[in-house]
Amino acid sequence: MTAAPVDRGAQAERTRLAWRRTALAVTVVSLLTVRLALHPGITPVRAAALIGACGVWVFFLIVAQRRIWSLARPAESTPDGAPERPPVNAAVRSPALAAVSCLAMALVGIALTVDLWPLPLWR
Repeated sequence: MTAAPVDRGAQAERTRLAWRRTALAVTVVSLLTVRLALHPGITPVRAAALIGACGVWVFFLIVAQRRIWSLARPAESTPDGAPERPPVNAAVRSPALAAVSCLAMALVGIALTVDLWPLPLWR
Protein backbone atom coordinates (compact mmCIF):
# COMPACT_ATOMS: atom_id res chain seq x y z
CA MET A 1 0.00 0.00 0.00
CA THR A 2 1.42 3.37 -0.95
CA ALA A 3 0.91 6.47 1.12
CA ALA A 4 -0.88 9.43 -0.38
CA PRO A 5 1.45 12.28 -1.35
CA VAL A 6 1.63 15.05 1.21
CA ASP A 7 1.28 18.61 -0.03
CA ARG A 8 3.47 20.64 2.33
CA GLY A 9 2.37 23.89 0.69
CA ALA A 10 -1.24 23.32 1.71
CA GLN A 11 -0.26 23.09 5.38
CA ALA A 12 1.58 26.42 5.23
CA GLU A 13 -1.38 27.99 3.41
CA ARG A 14 -3.83 26.77 6.08
CA THR A 15 -1.57 28.14 8.80
CA ARG A 16 -1.33 31.52 7.06
CA LEU A 17 -5.10 31.65 6.74
CA ALA A 18 -5.49 30.74 10.42
CA TRP A 19 -3.21 33.63 11.40
CA ARG A 20 -5.28 35.98 9.21
CA ARG A 21 -8.54 34.82 10.83
CA THR A 22 -7.03 35.28 14.27
CA ALA A 23 -5.86 38.79 13.36
CA LEU A 24 -9.39 39.59 12.20
CA ALA A 25 -10.83 38.30 15.48
CA VAL A 26 -8.37 40.40 17.50
CA THR A 27 -9.36 43.43 15.42
CA VAL A 28 -13.04 42.87 16.22
CA VAL A 29 -12.34 42.42 19.93
CA SER A 30 -10.21 45.58 19.96
CA LEU A 31 -12.93 47.59 18.23
CA LEU A 32 -15.54 46.36 20.72
CA THR A 33 -13.22 47.21 23.60
CA VAL A 34 -12.69 50.73 22.24
CA ARG A 35 -16.46 51.13 21.81
CA LEU A 36 -17.06 50.01 25.39
CA ALA A 37 -14.34 52.31 26.73
CA LEU A 38 -15.83 55.34 24.95
CA HIS A 39 -19.52 54.55 25.49
CA PRO A 40 -20.42 56.31 28.76
CA GLY A 41 -17.67 58.93 28.75
CA ILE A 42 -13.97 58.87 29.49
CA THR A 43 -12.16 58.37 32.81
CA PRO A 44 -8.46 57.80 33.41
CA VAL A 45 -8.98 54.03 33.68
CA ARG A 46 -10.96 53.96 30.43
CA ALA A 47 -8.31 56.10 28.72
CA ALA A 48 -5.62 53.65 29.86
CA ALA A 49 -7.77 50.73 28.66
CA LEU A 50 -8.24 52.48 25.32
CA ILE A 51 -4.50 52.97 24.88
CA GLY A 52 -3.86 49.41 26.05
CA ALA A 53 -6.37 47.91 23.62
CA CYS A 54 -4.88 49.83 20.71
CA GLY A 55 -1.36 48.85 21.75
CA VAL A 56 -2.26 45.17 22.07
CA TRP A 57 -3.97 45.28 18.69
CA VAL A 58 -0.94 46.80 16.94
CA PHE A 59 1.40 44.37 18.73
CA PHE A 60 -0.66 41.36 17.67
CA LEU A 61 -0.93 42.55 14.08
CA ILE A 62 2.86 42.87 13.90
CA VAL A 63 3.34 39.36 15.36
CA ALA A 64 0.75 37.85 13.01
CA GLN A 65 2.11 39.59 9.92
CA ARG A 66 5.67 38.51 10.69
CA ARG A 67 4.47 34.91 11.08
CA ILE A 68 2.52 35.10 7.82
CA TRP A 69 5.58 36.45 6.01
CA SER A 70 7.77 33.69 7.47
CA LEU A 71 5.31 31.06 6.26
CA ALA A 72 5.11 32.61 2.78
CA ARG A 73 8.88 32.46 2.26
CA PRO A 74 9.97 29.61 0.01
CA ALA A 75 11.79 26.81 1.81
CA GLU A 76 15.56 26.89 1.61
CA SER A 77 17.29 23.75 0.42
CA THR A 78 20.15 21.93 2.03
CA PRO A 79 23.11 20.84 -0.13
CA ASP A 80 21.59 17.37 -0.58
CA GLY A 81 18.36 18.91 -1.99
CA ALA A 82 16.11 18.27 1.02
CA PRO A 83 14.00 21.26 2.14
CA GLU A 84 15.39 23.00 5.20
CA ARG A 85 13.02 23.29 8.13
CA PRO A 86 12.33 26.77 9.51
CA PRO A 87 14.01 27.57 12.82
CA VAL A 88 12.14 26.27 15.83
CA ASN A 89 12.17 29.62 17.61
CA ALA A 90 10.08 31.20 14.81
CA ALA A 91 7.39 28.55 15.23
CA VAL A 92 7.40 28.86 19.03
CA ARG A 93 7.88 32.60 19.42
CA SER A 94 4.81 33.74 17.43
CA PRO A 95 2.23 31.67 19.36
CA ALA A 96 3.88 32.66 22.65
CA LEU A 97 3.69 36.36 21.75
CA ALA A 98 0.07 35.86 20.64
CA ALA A 99 -0.69 34.33 24.05
CA VAL A 100 0.93 37.31 25.78
CA SER A 101 -1.23 39.70 23.75
CA CYS A 102 -4.35 37.71 24.70
CA LEU A 103 -3.43 37.99 28.38
CA ALA A 104 -2.84 41.72 27.96
CA MET A 105 -6.26 42.11 26.31
CA ALA A 106 -7.81 40.15 29.20
CA LEU A 107 -6.24 42.62 31.66
CA VAL A 108 -7.68 45.50 29.64
CA GLY A 109 -11.10 43.83 29.80
CA ILE A 110 -10.83 43.32 33.56
CA ALA A 111 -9.88 46.99 34.05
CA LEU A 112 -12.86 48.10 31.97
CA THR A 113 -15.22 45.79 33.85
CA VAL A 114 -14.06 47.07 37.22
CA ASP A 115 -14.37 50.69 36.07
CA LEU A 116 -17.79 50.25 34.44
CA TRP A 117 -19.32 47.99 37.11
CA PRO A 118 -21.10 50.80 39.06
CA LEU A 119 -22.86 52.00 35.90
CA PRO A 120 -26.31 50.64 34.99
CA LEU A 121 -24.88 48.93 31.89
CA TRP A 122 -24.48 45.66 33.76
CA ARG A 123 -27.77 45.51 35.63
